[in-house]
Amino acid sequence: MNKLIFVVFLILPTFLLSQNNCEKYIKKYIPIDLNDAISYFECKSTKDEITAFKNKTEKDATSSLHFEAGMSIRNNWKLWAGTSEISKYFRNLGIHHPDDMSGIIFTSLHRKLNHADIDLENQIKFYQEYWAESKRKEKERKKDEFNKFKIGDKVEFSYKYDYVSKRQKKRWWDDKCIATAVIEELNADKFELKIRLLESCDRKGIIVLKYDVWEEINGEYEKTIEDKIEIMKKGETRWSSYYLWDIMEK
Repeated sequence: MNKLIFVVFLILPTFLLSQNNCEKYIKKYIPIDLNDAISYFECKSTKDEITAFKNKTEKDATSSLHFEAGMSIRNNWKLWAGTSEISKYFRNLGIHHPDDMSGIIFTSLHRKLNHADIDLENQIKFYQEYWAESKRKEKERKKDEFNKFKIGDKVEFSYKYDYVSKRQKKRWWDDKCIATAVIEELNADKFELKIRLLESCDRKGIIVLKYDVWEEINGEYEKTIEDKIEIMKKGETRWSSYYLWDIMEK
């Protein structure tokens, strides 16, 4: 296959480059910075793989690695967890998304192999501008949606997370019960509604929040609780994200 293959658990023939200390790249090794990551790939890839990667256009070369090799390093180099040295290295540069980290690594490798300027500064700028614009558009979208809600509106729950019981799910899908609430306050900064729950379609209530809990243990973050839920019961009042609710027709 004409692509560079990243390997974490398999030992491939090594294409040794004189400027790299390839002996240090043992099984499960995690690079500490961009230069180290580039050297890792140079050492852990065959000459044919390096040549095939080098001869592709930059766009095709980096795209071909995004899913297989990219997923591998994002997981095994702890880019998602944010606990490895290379993850901290990128975060200190202002790069926070693992996809962006792997993208910079592959782009820089391709440019080095083709004796081109890595231009790390502009690579960083590209991703930062992308996320800034994405965040701006997302905020505008939320603002437009949130402005439709008014104090006193009666709203219908949309069950974005899950149901507290099979009975609740069946009743909702059969249109036999709608969980409803009334808006008492608005928080435009956080896009939240302070609502009083009028009907929950189950005595247990409704699931208004679902998330994983991560804790720092021995210097590394570990998931201690998966899919933790928060439940709101009929008659209770609390702040809730607006996207969980739809305005009911009057």
